[in-house]
Amino acid sequence: MKINWYSGLKKSTIGLLLFYIGLVFSQATSPDAGSSDCVCEEPMKNVWYKLSTGEDGIQRTIKLDMQKGKSYSEGPYYVLELKDAENGDIIFVAFPTFGPWESEIPKDKDPFLDALDKEFKNLEEYLKSRDSQEIKKKY
Repeated sequence: MKINWYSGLKKSTIGLLLFYIGLVFSQATSPDAGSSDCVCEEPMKNVWYKLSTGEDGIQRTIKLDMQKGKSYSEGPYYVLELKDAENGDIIFVAFPTFGPWESEIPKDKDPFLDALDKEFKNLEEYLKSRDSQEIKKKY
């Protein structure tokens, strides 16, 4: 049996070349390719995430730092005094001491949807004033 070293070397060279090209292109197309502003940090331990709706009606995610804080009882509530992990603001979380409890469902206040509802109400009023149910284009 004769071994053809040339064809074996040729096949392994082509295989290694394709493997190398695959590695290069997989790194070049990755989301972090070429970005030197990537900051790798240790993940924070003892962090709770809370969804909070502000006065403007926009929902935000708050990181509560649970590594240290204060807890006390005030009247019918247990109170946790915690810090926001992002900016250091103090946040109070209260729970009732006795019995079951249920949180309030936040009312979604989207300024765009409010304006859209107002526009539709104006359209409905316009159509009622014209004794009509539809809009027809005039050419």
